[in-house]
Amino acid sequence: MYLVAGLGVTGQSVLRYFQSRDQKCMAFDSRNNFAIEPLQAVFPDVKFAAGTLPVEWIEQFDTIVLSPGISKNEPWVLELEEAGKQVIGDIELFARATELPIIAITGSNGKSTVTTLVGMILSRAGYNTGVGGNIGVPALDLLIDANEYDVFVLELSSFQLETTYSLATVSSTILNISEDHMDRYIDLEDYISAKARVFDHTELAVVPAELNLNGLLNHTPTLCFSTTEGFVKNDTDYGVIEHKGANWLGSGDSAKVPVSVLKLQGRHHQLNALATMALCQPFNIDSEIFTEVFAEFGGLPHRTELVANVNGVDWINDSKGTNVGATVTAIESLGEQASGKLILIAGGVGKDADFADLAEPIAQYCRLLILFGRDQDSIAKAVSGISPEVELIKLEDLNSAVNVACENAQGGDIVLFSPACASFDQFQNYVERGEKFVQMVKSLPSS
Repeated sequence: MYLVAGLGVTGQSVLRYFQSRDQKCMAFDSRNNFAIEPLQAVFPDVKFAAGTLPVEWIEQFDTIVLSPGISKNEPWVLELEEAGKQVIGDIELFARATELPIIAITGSNGKSTVTTLVGMILSRAGYNTGVGGNIGVPALDLLIDANEYDVFVLELSSFQLETTYSLATVSSTILNISEDHMDRYIDLEDYISAKARVFDHTELAVVPAELNLNGLLNHTPTLCFSTTEGFVKNDTDYGVIEHKGANWLGSGDSAKVPVSVLKLQGRHHQLNALATMALCQPFNIDSEIFTEVFAEFGGLPHRTELVANVNGVDWINDSKGTNVGATVTAIESLGEQASGKLILIAGGVGKDADFADLAEPIAQYCRLLILFGRDQDSIAKAVSGISPEVELIKLEDLNSAVNVACENAQGGDIVLFSPACASFDQFQNYVERGEKFVQMVKSLPSS
């Protein structure tokens, strides 16, 4: 018998999966105010409880399917584990249920983009591709829909990987690591260890050359990728190659895609493309397919998304920039392109992050830093004194921040909304936050 713990999006996908398999389970949510009645109507054969786990249930289940939003270190979870209960997640259930090829993608930033690109490439190559996990469709829903898939492409968070033990993949990657979720992990090494589980049972590890995994990667065949000039030395390296007087993306002595055709220019977009190509290596994809998809792909919503140009100023929505690393990447990428300077809007829930890494790129590329939200003082303290040329303004909310940015922006500037924080102090999630920003920008007056 299973206990499904946590009844948000993932937990409900587990319930649907068990229902499709006629598997008996019990369902629990630790929130006292969680409304179980709507779920009881959909899953009439399931026992539900909220707030406190009924003591009499404990002898009735042997495995907990824990939602990624619940830490394995919660006292009640630890007590049950010590009592002999197995703790797994939805991805472990997925791994046990399929023998089809799986590509797994994790990292602090860029994983949704690379997951989407890999899915597009494989689909264009003729594979019926199921894309999901931490993006879009919950993984278990892919197993019960009407499609007959050839391959799965999964975006996985560190939270999901914590409770995953037997996921076998044809290729997998950690795209990058930057400090994130430090309110949940002991330290950065603990966070990296959770991410590195993606390599435990992979046939091919795809790793950025600059990433130090401190021995966490076993003796799996490895492909490395980098945009550093002269990096490519052999067939296991993916990088930028000079070919016919131009820069191409490729591996070894094989130039595959001209850099000039990428619709999204910039170093981090090249890194995403290189990781995509390396992850797809087991499928022998024709270079023309990579070229077509990279030329078409214009990015995902809320990820350095151009919202509008108002009076000669580009307004960029990067609400998905929920950690310091994402915001640093956005500042550096856009700062190199801007004819003017950046106005950065940031703030929210900091997740105990160290914001010091923001200081240097802000000093180099920004003219104005506008902070709002719960942890604005922490950011201000970390970047204080960075440059006398960078003005800092602290405000209560996003609406005020947009108005002040509008008042201060000059032609050629870029207003970048990249919070470096989670959204939960003022919004439901990064999507709602990004949509609000887009609405505000589109209502700005133009002269």
